[in-house]
Amino acid sequence: MELFFSKEIKNKTELKEALKEYPDVADTYEVAVIVCAFDAENRIIFQRRGPACRDERFKLETIGGRVKETDSDFRAALEREIVEEVGNEADIKIGELAAVTYATTFDERSQAEQNWVYLLYKGELKSGNLRIAEPDKNLGYERYQIGEVDEKELSSGARELYRIVSRKYGK
Repeated sequence: MELFFSKEIKNKTELKEALKEYPDVADTYEVAVIVCAFDAENRIIFQRRGPACRDERFKLETIGGRVKETDSDFRAALEREIVEEVGNEADIKIGELAAVTYATTFDERSQAEQNWVYLLYKGELKSGNLRIAEPDKNLGYERYQIGEVDEKELSSGARELYRIVSRKYGK
């Protein structure tokens, strides 16, 4: 469920305040920061989820992950996640906040539903190489122009974010 667009939310305190407008959002939720990174050919970079992922194994996913309590703000969390997932050889510039969404997923490890708030940022791969920093969670990178990816290959969260990105940045 898409919550709002283009409103910069800096941290969990600001997010909690902003979410008061949305009664459908559960009181308890995890926050994830995601970058929809475009390469020089304007293709979106996805990673193929590996067998150690909590859910939706072998589906395509964007780059990002859970915000930790130690993260000073959402952009710092995303910078940390980018380095954790693609290494420090790739220069991915984090751009505007593109969307905020809310979803419930099923965590196969804990066998429980998990509520998520996703903050999606537009990004650009400026230079460098993407490496697989977590081989048990990432089987490799795939790149697609908007409109080329088979949406059945996307995780449910990536599918919603891809649709938002397609509307917002498609030609």
